[in-house]
Amino acid sequence: MDHRISARGINKHRWDDICAEQLDPNKTARVARIIVEQTEVDPDRPGLGQFYCIACAQYYISEAAYESHCKSKPHRRRLKMLTTQKPYLHAEANAAASRGDPDNGRVDAKLMST
Repeated sequence: MDHRISARGINKHRWDDICAEQLDPNKTARVARIIVEQTEVDPDRPGLGQFYCIACAQYYISEAAYESHCKSKPHRRRLKMLTTQKPYLHAEANAAASRGDPDNGRVDAKLMST
């Protein structure tokens, strides 16, 4: 991750693997479906929920605000990071934290037959 993007900066409780999966260029139908789901009219969200950025997981109050966000450096950095870097899998994270599958040692055939 780029040193200029803080850990709690743009993505606000959004996991990188979810965002990267939603932005996968091989699944354009999925991206279109996610945009339709996220932009349903909702009076509790900014701009009635019509202007949503998948990469940053944020709603914007107007189309002008959304377009200026898309031109900003933090958005472009986040989008580049999500499309070029492979996100960590949960299994990799658990292995790095030494929480992998238990290794109970070698099982002898003699012990198994008795």
